[in-house]
Amino acid sequence: MLNDNFKIKRSVLIATDLMTVALPVTIYFRAELPYLLKLFLQGAGYSWAAIIACMVPVGLCVEPVRWGLKILGNGFKVPGLKIFAVLCLISSAMVIGGYVNATSPVVREVEFDLSGGSAGAREYRIVAFTDLHAGKLMSRDRVGAIINMINGLKPDMVVMVGDILDDLDAEFSGAADELARIKAPLGKYAVLGNHEYYLGDGWSRQILEKQGIKTLTDESIIVDDHFLLAGRNDFAAFFRSGNRLPLTDIIPEGNTLPIILLDHTPRYLEEAQEAGVALQISGHTHNGQLFPFNLIVKRIYEEEYGSYSKGNTKYYISCGVGFWGPPLRTSSRPEVVLMKIKI
Repeated sequence: MLNDNFKIKRSVLIATDLMTVALPVTIYFRAELPYLLKLFLQGAGYSWAAIIACMVPVGLCVEPVRWGLKILGNGFKVPGLKIFAVLCLISSAMVIGGYVNATSPVVREVEFDLSGGSAGAREYRIVAFTDLHAGKLMSRDRVGAIINMINGLKPDMVVMVGDILDDLDAEFSGAADELARIKAPLGKYAVLGNHEYYLGDGWSRQILEKQGIKTLTDESIIVDDHFLLAGRNDFAAFFRSGNRLPLTDIIPEGNTLPIILLDHTPRYLEEAQEAGVALQISGHTHNGQLFPFNLIVKRIYEEEYGSYSKGNTKYYISCGVGFWGPPLRTSSRPEVVLMKIKI
C-alpha cells in the first residue's frame, strides 16, 4: 500500500513538473515548435497556472483553520487528507466555473448623453471591446463567435481599445482574420495596447489594417461630422522606441466637436478631463481576471472597471472580452459593450 502511494505521489510530481515547464518551453522555443504542439503545451501550462491560481487563495483561507485546530484542538487529529480533498474540490469548481465564465461573454449596454442639449443631436450605436487577446487559446472559433455577437448588435461604429492581438499565431491560426467580418457603416477603429507593442507595433498595425481596421496612433478623425474620435498610443510605446504625445497635441486646435477618446490603459484620467474630452473608453485591467488580483488592481488604478465621471468627462473602463494566460475568469464576466451615445 505504501509502495502504491509512493508511485502515485511520484506520478503526480512528475506530471506537475512537466506542466510547470510546459509554458516556458512555448515562450523560449515558439519559433521552433510545431503549432499543434505549442497549442497543447500552452494549454497544459496555463491550465496548471489556473489550478494554482485557484488553489492558493483557497489554501490561504483554509490553512489558519487547520493550524488552529492543530494547536487548540487538545489532541484532535486534523483530517489532513479530507481538508486537502475539500481544497481540491473547491479549486476544481473555481476552475470549471472560471472556464465557463471566461468563454461566455455577455453584451453590456450603457448610455451616454454627450449632446449638451444640442437640438441636432443623434444617437449612435457604438460597440466597444477591449483585450480580446486573439492568438492560440483565443482561437479563430472563439473570435468568430464574438464577431457574430458584435454584428448582431447592428453597430454604427466599432472601436477596439487595445490588446486585440496576443501573439504572432493570431495570424497563423486565422483568429485575426475574423476581425475583417465586422460590419459597421461608420467604420471600425482601434488603438494599440501593451501587447501589440510587445509583438511589434508595426506588425500589429499591419495585421489590423489588413482586416479593414483603421488604427489611431496619437491621432484623431472626425466621424459623421458629429464628433471627434481620438486614439492614443499606449504607455508601452515608451519601452518600444515609440512615443506618446500629449493629448492636447492630438486634438485639433479650435475643435468644437465632442471628443471620444480611446486610450488602452486607464492611467492619469485627469488628462482627459483637462483636455475637455467628453468620453474616454479604456480597458487593460481585466478587473483582475482572477480573484484576488481584482483587489490588487483596485489599488493600482483610480478606477478599474465600469462607468466613472470626473468633472464633465465620462469614462468607461471595460474588463475585456477575452482572457490573458489561462482561459479563466473568476472576478469578472467578459463583455462586449454596446454604447448608446447621444451626440
